[in-house]
Amino acid sequence: MNTAAQKFLYKGTETEITEHAAALIISEAYRAVKEHGRFSLVLAGGNSPRSLYRQLARGVDANTMEHYQLQFPLPDGAIRKGNITCMPWEKTWLFWGDERCVSFDNQESNYRMARETLLSEISIAENHIFRMPAEQKDEKEAARRYEESIRNFFMADGSFSGEEFPMFDLVILGLGEDGHTASLFADNKGALQVEEQWVVAVNEPLAKPPGKRLTLTLPIINHARNVLFFTLGKEKAALAEKIFLEKEIRVPASLVVPVNGKTYWFTAQL
Repeated sequence: MNTAAQKFLYKGTETEITEHAAALIISEAYRAVKEHGRFSLVLAGGNSPRSLYRQLARGVDANTMEHYQLQFPLPDGAIRKGNITCMPWEKTWLFWGDERCVSFDNQESNYRMARETLLSEISIAENHIFRMPAEQKDEKEAARRYEESIRNFFMADGSFSGEEFPMFDLVILGLGEDGHTASLFADNKGALQVEEQWVVAVNEPLAKPPGKRLTLTLPIINHARNVLFFTLGKEKAALAEKIFLEKEIRVPASLVVPVNGKTYWFTAQL
């Protein structure tokens, strides 16, 4: 751990890091609710977070939460069902870090993955779910609309002037073997150098799958209170550690350096 830089690295089995990451998210959710009445969570796409979303849907058992209490203390008033500590879903708002430009029920849709692993298993109000409208034909207009939705959300309580970047409470990110995160790829210098936009449309012919996407930009990610990378696989674990140790500074994920927030890396080699 490097507390001076407010960044932390956790290694373990997939089960261990899944429980650990879920404990952190649940703790931060209650902290946010206590501090400002709600929790804004940005979800990642791809395959890696599936187990994490299922864990969040189930909650975390008391023994696991107690094990992490020194690191992630749980405020009073947490919702418990028997031995399980649950997320405060009624006070949680969900967003997406990126999305493929496909219909919401397409196999490649990040929203569909979250719906199958998380949304279908919890009780959360529809107006708490901010899905990226990536199925629109005009992807630039879709990016503009999503940015406007984010702006309206943060301006609604009067605490955000709109002249700065908002602060999501927690952003979950994945990591590609090529070092991309969200849909920010090394070959798209324009997207990586954005300074003012919060959401942009990109076209990535080398991505898996290739094609057009919407993505949050680095400035809005870097203004989050917490950024949590969740990675599975030997190559990704090795790359994550290099980025954490600042031995790899050329890939997009290495540009995620929160202005005032904390960065957590959870890796499992499998």
